[in-house]
Amino acid sequence: MKKSIEILVMVLMWFPGMIMAQKTIDSTVYKTIKVQPSKLDKSVKMADEPHIIFYDQKVKNNKILLWLTGTGGTTNHVPGPFINTALESGYKVIALSFITTPGVSQVCVGKTLNSDPDCASEFRRMRVYGTPGFSLIPDKPQDAIVPRLTKLLQYLSKSDPHGNWAGYLKNNKPDWSKIAIAGQSQGGGMGEFIAQNDSVDRVISFSGGWDYSNSKEKKIAGWYFKKNKTPKERWYAAYHVNEAASKPLAEICNALGIPKDHIFALDKEINPAAGNPKAKKKPNPYHTQGIGNIIYKPIWQTMLGSGKIN
Repeated sequence: MKKSIEILVMVLMWFPGMIMAQKTIDSTVYKTIKVQPSKLDKSVKMADEPHIIFYDQKVKNNKILLWLTGTGGTTNHVPGPFINTALESGYKVIALSFITTPGVSQVCVGKTLNSDPDCASEFRRMRVYGTPGFSLIPDKPQDAIVPRLTKLLQYLSKSDPHGNWAGYLKNNKPDWSKIAIAGQSQGGGMGEFIAQNDSVDRVISFSGGWDYSNSKEKKIAGWYFKKNKTPKERWYAAYHVNEAASKPLAEICNALGIPKDHIFALDKEINPAAGNPKAKKKPNPYHTQGIGNIIYKPIWQTMLGSGKIN
């Protein structure tokens, strides 16, 4: 028995996350609620996978962590180890269902980008706030991230009074001072865009999208240089030094004014247990390591801070 435990410990040392990477959210500890967007708004026709809410009913006076997935992602697959870490830190967690395809990097490219240097910000404004006028994606105003979050909070405030969801609304809109945002890739970029336009509790971007203003010179998009409404000390970002877009991601962090000690340039080898064992053979295999590899849990804890409202 003792020998078996020693072997298990050795395995975990060599492959941290081999078990934890598969860890799901414990429904006996955390209340789980699933709500389809079309239930909240009958005009919703796309991206109708359920919003998923997790929280510890024993924890009071806590913040929300809004999770936004990357391009092609849905709430059918959420980063269990990271979400568990957020729950352990005291947050309520909302994994929001929204349209994730196509992504900015699939639309604002080539001639389209060269004819409209602001393509990326117009794209993100439509997908985040539902602002009309951007015709290159199929999104409708009701599909946008903020309208969907608003509808969800309004619904929860009536259907789950124990969660005190009305406390996260101000003038019937999200009270961003009580909401932190974390996102991967496209979702990380969406979080940054929201944090630039609204003062959120904090924003955590994992390899958040790399938007350009010119397809030939690969200049990062102009919106990154605009003034942020969220104070700089509330910004956090992580990317892997070996991922394909590491250089522009570093430039973006600097353009956004993220403090140096809030930027985490990750450098561990790929953990074959954090996703597909054949990950190294895939394009840009390091791109999801920041959110998928449990070895970075201490960094997650630093970026998350406390989920309690002061």
